[in-house]
Amino acid sequence: MGFVDPEGAAPIRGGLGGFVEPTDVALMARIQEGHEEAFGIFVDRYQKRFYRLAYGYLHEQEEALDAVQEAFIKIYRARATWEPRANPFTWAYRIVANHCIDILRKRRGGTYSIDDGEEGETREIHDRTAIDPLQAQVDREEAEIVRDAISKLPARQREILILRHYEGLSLQEIAEAQSCALGTVKSSLHRALANLKAILEGRGRVIRDTL
Repeated sequence: MGFVDPEGAAPIRGGLGGFVEPTDVALMARIQEGHEEAFGIFVDRYQKRFYRLAYGYLHEQEEALDAVQEAFIKIYRARATWEPRANPFTWAYRIVANHCIDILRKRRGGTYSIDDGEEGETREIHDRTAIDPLQAQVDREEAEIVRDAISKLPARQREILILRHYEGLSLQEIAEAQSCALGTVKSSLHRALANLKAILEGRGRVIRDTL
């Protein structure tokens, strides 16, 4: 992905030579000081994950690429608002997600909400990125079935399921990323798993309880 300097200069390239990779917190501290090299490392570290997130919302490859590049510019410009107590990934994740939601609102005339469908109404935004971790448990044919089932979950349930089981975030990190209460994350995750199992069982399939 050809991400560009947030101030419009040459493409950013990460890497600190022979130095040990800094933690996200140390990296963000340097980014706040305006170190573009540090921001380049941050881009390299998370651009693939943020692309998967954007593609899950937008379902268009080029649009997702553009959205992530634009979101990284927003992240850089908003660097002064980050606080050391916040997880840098979840802080940046929220910026990317909000940017994608803004794009969807423009596309749909201002009607999109991440909470849409939480009480049962489903959304036809297909996430083609959530399946890789399942391939150790199911074959390719089964994986396609699970992928389709995940895409039928309400938006918040789908996001929380992906963040927990595919991105490996803790429940607290998900709460920060979603800007919601920990209890909301727990209940949404529980409903997501229950709904996913129900969808699959309705198709004559099952998934392991450890998902």
